[in-house]
Amino acid sequence: MQVLFGPSPNTNYLKSAVSKIYGDEDDFIVLGLTGRTGSGCSTAARILQSPRESIKHSLFNGDNPQSNDQRKERILFRHFEAAWHPFLLLQVRSLITTFLLDLDTSKVKDIIGNLVNEKEIIANFTNLLNELKNQYTQIKGNPSDASLIDYYTKILPQRCEEIRELLGESGFVRLYQTIGRNIRLSGNAYDQTLVEGRFFTLAERIFQIIEQIHKVQKVSGSKTFIVIDALRSPLEAIFFQDRYSSFFLVAISAPEKDRIGRLRRLKYSEDDIASIDKIEYTPHDLDEPDFYSVQDIQACLQRSDLYISNPDVTSKVNEYQDLANQLIRFTSLIRRPGIVTPSAIERCMQMAYTAKLNSGCISRQVGAVVTDENYSVRSVGWNDAPHGQVPCNLRNRDDLLAGKDSEAYSEFEKTDSDYLGHFATSTVRFSSIPTKGQNNAFCFKSEFNSFKGEKNQVHTRSLHAEENAFLQISKYGLASIAGGTLFTTASPCELCAKKAYQLGIKKIIYIDPYPGIALTHILQGGTKNPILHLFSGAIGRAFHRLYTPIVAYKDELSALIR
Repeated sequence: MQVLFGPSPNTNYLKSAVSKIYGDEDDFIVLGLTGRTGSGCSTAARILQSPRESIKHSLFNGDNPQSNDQRKERILFRHFEAAWHPFLLLQVRSLITTFLLDLDTSKVKDIIGNLVNEKEIIANFTNLLNELKNQYTQIKGNPSDASLIDYYTKILPQRCEEIRELLGESGFVRLYQTIGRNIRLSGNAYDQTLVEGRFFTLAERIFQIIEQIHKVQKVSGSKTFIVIDALRSPLEAIFFQDRYSSFFLVAISAPEKDRIGRLRRLKYSEDDIASIDKIEYTPHDLDEPDFYSVQDIQACLQRSDLYISNPDVTSKVNEYQDLANQLIRFTSLIRRPGIVTPSAIERCMQMAYTAKLNSGCISRQVGAVVTDENYSVRSVGWNDAPHGQVPCNLRNRDDLLAGKDSEAYSEFEKTDSDYLGHFATSTVRFSSIPTKGQNNAFCFKSEFNSFKGEKNQVHTRSLHAEENAFLQISKYGLASIAGGTLFTTASPCELCAKKAYQLGIKKIIYIDPYPGIALTHILQGGTKNPILHLFSGAIGRAFHRLYTPIVAYKDELSALIR
């Protein structure tokens, strides 16, 4: 009897439906890499571009796994063998070069002259730009031309490497940091004047090129997997996160001694390293012009979806294998969410990440989790004012000055006339906030430091996240944490590091290296030093995206055999 409604049981209806849900017919993934110079972004990009047979990894693929972790690796290995597809590279520094091509290339001496004095180098640089410009002009005139893919993903990066060799590593980095800053300020590679609305000029160009590549790939029936190397502005990262559900910001980190060692091997001087670090890793407030123009890797790390640890290895034979393992894991999970379950480390860090959202700090939210040696959770903490005091995000400038909600403010804040005079003056800048329907909150530490002309961290009202987690142990008489693990979405400062050491913490897993000496001075300064690990895994929205199966796996298996 013929079925009048719905598909025949003999059709591939369910199979095609599942394939469509997973995007097999129109795959589109964009990975944005971020990390400090020397962390390994370019190496990660190179692996992602490689064909399957060229990638050296160490995923388990034997017949007798000894643990569930090895069983997970075997599943990932099989998916990698069957489904790997190389990524196309969009190199940010290469695309910065296109802004030089938009204008008269003879003007390049105006911007390079401060960095390079040799006329021959300037002439060779100009010649390289002229060669690139001819093809660039043709592609701009025909954005549907398939040759644009090779131009943007191969030719530009190759010629950019020639420019790097011509200028030298440090000269190249300084030049492109200058050009990038100018583009974000004015939209023009040569102009450092702040022009309102031009901050996203570079991001918009990258977006435009991605759209052109995707269009060409769809016509040819090819998948569009793109890796951007590398994003260094948090607002540019947000730009792509808001536009593409399939975009993931991937943070590549390395222990500081390894990162510095790599830069030295690349012939960076100590002054070069200090200069680059100052540019990349100095946090900026939203009201500073530099917030919109310079690099802020620390803020990018905080915005990231996926984290990859890239320490040095002693054996050249095993170099980059662990890096490849992590990249294979993430790309497999992006394409097939839930193909494996989270690691214990990811599970605990996700708890710390969730905990940080409880923080009332208006500067930076941090979460921490303390576990025993088997990753059983003992306590959770976040940075916040002590219990019984009002968090900063619930306090209001206007209330303090008007004498309202008096329990929310300290006796000092309510009675010190000199401080109140300063506070009233600084509040004038924020007079428009209430008209926008937002709470006119303030940071006491910032206000008091401004009042005193200091930069003292001791004036913060908040307990640190790690400190709060430790205090829960003593406050509620919980079990000992000696031999346990501390997870933190930042990394412990000097004060929290001492507490961790004293409590017998044996392992610290962290995301963002704290700009102090806690790791090298306190945690590596005795006979009972804890093991330090940079976090590798997915957290936040990516945790749910990667580990929530789109359909129940049993149903997917049934669909595949129809």
